[in-house]
Amino acid sequence: MTISKSFALSIFVSLSLLVYTSSIAQDTNAKIVKKEKVNSSLTSYEKYIDEQMDAHLEEFIQLVSIPGISSIASHNPDAARTATWIVNKLKAIGMTTAMAIPTEGNPVVYGSWDKAPGKPTVLIYGHYDVQPVKESEWDSPPFSPVLKDGKIFGRGASDDKGGIMTSIWAMETMLHNDGKLPVNVKYMFEGNEEVGSPYFKNFLEKNKDLLKADFALNADDGQYDENTPAITVSLRGAVQLEFSIKTADTDAHSGEFGGKTPNSAVILSQIISSFYDKAGNVAVEGFYDKVVPVSAQQKEMIKRIPYDPATDMKILGTTAEVGDNAYSPLERVWYRPTLEIVGMQSGYTAAEGHSNIIPGNAMARITCRLVKNQDGKEIIDLIVKHINKNCPVGATVTYKFSNGYARPFTLPADTKEYRYISEVLSKIYGKEPYQYASGGSVGAILSVKEVLGLYAYPLGFELSDEKWHAANEFFRVSSMRKGQLIYCLYLQHLSEEESKLKK
Repeated sequence: MTISKSFALSIFVSLSLLVYTSSIAQDTNAKIVKKEKVNSSLTSYEKYIDEQMDAHLEEFIQLVSIPGISSIASHNPDAARTATWIVNKLKAIGMTTAMAIPTEGNPVVYGSWDKAPGKPTVLIYGHYDVQPVKESEWDSPPFSPVLKDGKIFGRGASDDKGGIMTSIWAMETMLHNDGKLPVNVKYMFEGNEEVGSPYFKNFLEKNKDLLKADFALNADDGQYDENTPAITVSLRGAVQLEFSIKTADTDAHSGEFGGKTPNSAVILSQIISSFYDKAGNVAVEGFYDKVVPVSAQQKEMIKRIPYDPATDMKILGTTAEVGDNAYSPLERVWYRPTLEIVGMQSGYTAAEGHSNIIPGNAMARITCRLVKNQDGKEIIDLIVKHINKNCPVGATVTYKFSNGYARPFTLPADTKEYRYISEVLSKIYGKEPYQYASGGSVGAILSVKEVLGLYAYPLGFELSDEKWHAANEFFRVSSMRKGQLIYCLYLQHLSEEESKLKK
């Protein structure tokens, strides 16, 4: 009896091992087949992307040529023209729906592909409006894009028309090669991001059912550098203010009236100087009252970033770093608020000539980057109170306020949404992405969370040296190529991972 049991047990163990070994072999073979399938599809995508590169560059130049400057009302027709161009492109690649939806400002472009029943839906955000330009500072006309050394120079090329088109071309690639997408996709490209997205939340609320999705991406973002990926998990907010000083109804002869007539440019300078203390901190009373201290976790995240001050100084052509030495440079940029003078005007400022006048009017524009717990309206009220207090006898001050404020926002890094993006970036770049914070602002993604309940995780390919908002802005052709491939792989990976969760 004992011998029989032992014999039976040995047979059972042998069979179990055989089944287990067979199971491992099948699983391994399945993984190999899956990997080969993924690699094969990526190769076919790359082939199409490369074949279409010249045509896509021509398209991109057309789009960047449209001067859709959202902060200048006279360019509203150009913004509408930009929206129409994108709608037509979405129709051309085979999206189910493509249309421009009116808002109180410029229209939002909406597109969808909804032919994957039972699969998740990904909502992709971007913006097509651009910043103003000083044409005299550009090496080539900002709205006549040129291709040079693998870079496309033109206003909005990087921020954010490159992000928009990279995501669209990726869908074109998959639809051409596969005849379908692995998931459902929706687009929403707004036209007022560069002025703080004042109408976007209302747009979301009015179109909540139309925009329903399971995942969201923000194409208005970037990577650490050409060879290193990054995922932005924190953004600062932003508020704007313009104020003007008037000391006279007209400019005055500096000889006849100098020495007894108040000078608006001098008074403006004195008020601006009063904004700061000697260490460079903001001296507006109450400005820092609600600022949360930099956390240990945030400090640890900064330690992982190989920051070199010389890199930024080389990009900008600067020779020094400024700011409160109690905080590291990245702490100041990521987690501390700022008050910056972004524009000034007074007196005679033509490129040539010299006019001996005492200016009767002067103007300055302010942008504040804000951090967690700060409220844009409260900060503007504090600044106005400070200006009024420091405006002397003989001068009057008037204000021009912005329609909207971008609030600071943080995305969690412990979600499956974050993980899917991290895994795809790791595969393409061959290394894990940095967790990153940004001193910039994308106010729309906070509205996406509040209205649609989705975190819009970043998947963009801008790089920090591409001169966003400055003269000679550009976008790399290599980023266009890599970005398309990553979007294709992301949609595949998302579909596969979500299918596993249903089993």
